[in-house]
Formats: sequence, structure tokens, C-alpha cells
Amino acid sequence: MTRQTRSSSGDSAPTFIHQNILQDPEKEICTFDSAHLSALKSSGIFPKGTVFRPFDREIRSDMVSDEWLCFNAFPFTLGLQFPFPDFITDFFNLTKISFSQRILMLWRVLSVLDQIKMNHIPDLSVHDLPLAYRLRCHGSCRFLFYSTSSDSLILRATRNEEEWKSKFFFVKRDSIPGGADYPVKWLKKGRT
Repeated sequence: MTRQTRSSSGDSAPTFIHQNILQDPEKEICTFDSAHLSALKSSGIFPKGTVFRPFDREIRSDMVSDEWLCFNAFPFTLGLQFPFPDFITDFFNLTKISFSQRILMLWRVLSVLDQIKMNHIPDLSVHDLPLAYRLRCHGSCRFLFYSTSSDSLILRATRNEEEWKSKFFFVKRDSIPGGADYPVKWLKKGRT
């Protein structure tokens, strides 16, 4: 069952709908605060004119809104910018998994494969992924890749980092290219 919440600031902010997917939401309270948002805005990682939602500890990463789109901060620590490269965007379009549902390992693999495509194998496609990886749902409906063989294609991609689930933010969907087309609702099963 879903329930709705308004911004804790008490303004006329849009309603967010709880999907109630997070297994332990109290451990995933947002820590990507106003200082982090300010640094992100000035970094040039997002296109000029992108509207970032002010920090609000009450909003969870699995909440959805018609107006706002959730991003984890992690992919931007890998050097990615928005819009994401075509290879990564093609993966999102194919799987329909929301940005905030992807585990670190998945971001690392996609980022490395995008570099391989750009520098060595221009015809590499997301349709080639099943040769090396399968998509798997893991904990609170988040998704990762698992290797189809005992030898992993990309080493050390499974390394975890503390508190990555709490580092997220929202951008206004109509302020970014293609924002209206990106999935907002979390999937409970992925397309493999």
C-alpha cells in the first residue's frame, strides 16, 4: 500500500508517494544535504538550467513524484555526467529500472563497458550484455549484474561503499533532457 507525503518545509511542494519498498528506510535517510547540492550544481555535471529539489530528510529514494526524478550521487563519482552516455542510456531504456535502483556494481560495469565501447569496440551494444552478465534483483528491489561465468569480465566491480544508499537527490523532470521519459517507479523484477 502506498501513502503520500508532502515536503517537510510545509510549502506547496508536490506530493511524493511512498512505494514502501525499502527494507530498512531509517538506515537510508538522505545525507546528501544542501552543501552537497550546492557543490553538485556548480560542478557542471548536469546541464545548465537543471532544477534541483532542496534537501529534505523526509523524502526517501523509493518515493515517486510526477514532477521529480531521483538520482544516487554515486555514478557522478565515477566521472559520469548527465545526460549519461548513449550506452548507459540504452541500458536504462531497455530495462526500465529507475536510476536509484541500481547498485554500485551495476554502475561500475556500465561505466567500464561504455569506455570500452568508446575506445575499442564501437559496435558494442547493451544487447551484448547477456554474454557476460545477467540482471538480478537484490535487497529492497535494487539491481546488480551477476557474471554468467566464474571469471568476472570486470574485476573488483562488486566492492561496496558505506552509506551510498543515503546519498541521493531529486531533479525536476522537465528541467533535464528526456526527463519525462525516465522511469520513476521502482520495478520489483527486471528484464534480463
